[in-house]
Amino acid sequence: MADPLHRADGPTIVFVTHDIDESVYVGDRVVVLSPGPGSRVVLDLPVELPDERDQITTRGLPGFTALRTKIGQVVRGAR
Repeated sequence: MADPLHRADGPTIVFVTHDIDESVYVGDRVVVLSPGPGSRVVLDLPVELPDERDQITTRGLPGFTALRTKIGQVVRGAR
């Protein structure tokens, strides 16, 4: 999700979280890493949801549910 700073200057912002819902809600892209030392990317998924998001409306979108499900499956398999 692009905030006013991101829209104005266009910097890359890396946000690290262990909360799947939060990653989908705030991100333009979700990258899942394998556990442990020597981590590798196991999923790099664009978040194709509207830029303007609020928690209630966004969490009710079918796209949100699909992304959350996909990421959850990969995270459980990556452990």
